[in-house]
Amino acid sequence: MSDEIELKLDMGEGALNAVRSLPLLAEAKAETNRQLSIYFDTPGAKLGKQGCTLRLRLAKGGWVQTVKLASAAGGLVERREWEWEAAGEQPEPERLAGLPIEVGSLDRLARKLVPVLRSEVERTSWQVEVDDSRVQVDLDAGTLSAGERRTGIEELEFELLDGPATVLGPLARQVVEQLPARLGVLSKSDRGTALMDGNLGRPAKAAPLEVTSDLTVAQAFAAIVHACLKHFRLNEDVVIACRDPVALHQARVAMRRLRSAFTLFKPAIAADPKAAFLREELRWFTNQLGEARDLDVYLTRDLPAEERARAFARREITYSQVIEAMNDARSRMLMVELTGWAFTGSWRDGSRAVGLITPFAAKRMDRLWGSVEPTGRSLTRMEEEARHQLRIQVKKLRYAVEFFDRLYPSKDKKRFREAAEQVQEALGRLNDLRTARAMNRNQEDSWLQEQSEELAHLQHAELAVQKMAKAGPFWRTQA
Repeated sequence: MSDEIELKLDMGEGALNAVRSLPLLAEAKAETNRQLSIYFDTPGAKLGKQGCTLRLRLAKGGWVQTVKLASAAGGLVERREWEWEAAGEQPEPERLAGLPIEVGSLDRLARKLVPVLRSEVERTSWQVEVDDSRVQVDLDAGTLSAGERRTGIEELEFELLDGPATVLGPLARQVVEQLPARLGVLSKSDRGTALMDGNLGRPAKAAPLEVTSDLTVAQAFAAIVHACLKHFRLNEDVVIACRDPVALHQARVAMRRLRSAFTLFKPAIAADPKAAFLREELRWFTNQLGEARDLDVYLTRDLPAEERARAFARREITYSQVIEAMNDARSRMLMVELTGWAFTGSWRDGSRAVGLITPFAAKRMDRLWGSVEPTGRSLTRMEEEARHQLRIQVKKLRYAVEFFDRLYPSKDKKRFREAAEQVQEALGRLNDLRTARAMNRNQEDSWLQEQSEELAHLQHAELAVQKMAKAGPFWRTQA
């Protein structure tokens, strides 16, 4: 068994050939070969559901069977890996005996394994030495197929062979500074699964997090950062390609979740000066998405033809600005910087970062609950700014509940989370209504309707606040 630590970049148009002339590879010897990889699973994806990949690869004239298992902490990426020479292109499931995966009967598994994905790439590899580390750089170009569906692969991967992992981020930054590359968040098996399911290139919601009680604060924060960046990147590509409003909304949600994580983990990360810099960069980038999202929401309203045309024309301009910001080296560099810092930053050695996550999580949610605890509050009598701040705090609390979902088995958790979502949704719609009012040049005709909508949203929020109070701080009652 070995631990695989890697950082991946998706290469933009025209970047593949330019990689070979990068200064960091100038003195390294290149080796190029063709690789055929076949990925296996059961029809019910028994291995994939456990984060396990089983692959047979033909390279340099021989077959190698590889099993990879994603770590609970997400990664830069860090995975456990087992490899054996194989007799041919058929898997040898007996090799799985003793591995930390629940596969059931190996005889039955052998009968059920089928090829689900196939990749054919030309791989050019270099080995470079930087400071005290040795890194393999792999440039892959080819195709990935799942049944009749196919997609291209153009990626650059940095795999740590020896030494500190802190070197991977700076190496990736050198590439992003010079070429149209951006953070890669999908392994070939992940990409193939999305291709097989028909989800590749479509808007994506945030996936459930595996933050478990055995993780440290540092591991949990890194896992959350990785999940938020993956959520963002899956939607960023769709925004750039299609100007899809759902993808833009999800990209913005990903950035808001990430900013909330910075607030949530502030006691563990604040001593590192880079935390403040990254937080400000996140604020800058998230602000680039706001107007386009507001216009998308505004365009869902019943608007006069002339007003709709004006708003749509403005939307096209703002989407061009969003795409320009996404393609800018500043934002592409930010995603790489966040990854490297989350997994190798100096903050990870702090006393709070090395502690276990569960007690830390409870204290932080207590603090958030103290800022939103609804006892005695009436939303209808609140000032507008107070309601706005309440919405922000409820949103942060909701994200914290989602981040720490696996830590608390309480039966009240679901009711609390649903109520928090309802509060956030009702107050969010109230905010959307006021944004629409500011955009509408002829709001007199719709004033009465808007007043009715506003009252309905407030009443809905009031009811949800009561539900949230009744569910109570479930994290305090964990058995």
